[in-house]
Amino acid sequence: MDHGLYTAYLGMRARQRTLDVMANNIANASTPGFKADRTLYRSVEAAEIEAATMGAATMGAATMGAAAGRPATRAVIAEDRIIDTSHDASHGRNIGVITRTVSDFSNGMIRQTGRALDVALEGDGFLVVQTGRGERYTRAGSLALNPAGQLITQQGDLVVGEKGPITVGPGQMLVAANGDISVDGQPVATLKLVRFDNPRTALLKEGESLFIATDPKNNPPVPATGTRVTEGALEASNVASVSEMAAMIQNSREFDTLQKSITMLMNDLGRKVASEIGRL
Repeated sequence: MDHGLYTAYLGMRARQRTLDVMANNIANASTPGFKADRTLYRSVEAAEIEAATMGAATMGAATMGAAAGRPATRAVIAEDRIIDTSHDASHGRNIGVITRTVSDFSNGMIRQTGRALDVALEGDGFLVVQTGRGERYTRAGSLALNPAGQLITQQGDLVVGEKGPITVGPGQMLVAANGDISVDGQPVATLKLVRFDNPRTALLKEGESLFIATDPKNNPPVPATGTRVTEGALEASNVASVSEMAAMIQNSREFDTLQKSITMLMNDLGRKVASEIGRL
């Protein structure tokens, strides 16, 4: 196996995934409450050294397309990691790259809308919503009322209060900074606001600005007492469009450079093959 070709190929794969993530970030730059994704990658050799040092369990692998006499290439999916590896028999080691996508949970800008059913969260808290698949968590505070007077998200999921789904009667609704909801001055309910000690590992994106808890038993949500609710406003996406575009252009240039490297290596390999054949 030509390790130069394989290394360039892995670099292109990693940058292609990064481009996909960046494109999704830019597409959601105007989505309220959207959290940008970031792509991290490192060498398999470094990961194996760390795993050996920490005594980590060996991750399972699915061998794909292994041909007789050639090193097997594996594609491993563990949580949100995608690993491309190949075994280098001559040096007795695995080579490759690990790509991991994580969400950036930093707060976005608060933008005033003047709409009574819009709420923005300042802090690390999340709204709790009830879906047909169970409880989910969101920062998208563009709420509405269904025909039954229940508070719902734009997708129709019920917004959960401290005592369950919230029903709002006719009248002027106000939401206090601590999440208390009142109608014409009468208390109705309190928004259930929760937080996670490490949201990067505790939460997984599900789509429609919803997050699902990955391990609610060992990493349960706790009350977000430090989160402030702002009525008549929405939290904007935390995607910095200009910076994201600049990084996307740089990533594309790196991809093109690696592609040219592969072309040069292939041309060099072709010349060597032609030269060897000429000697036969």
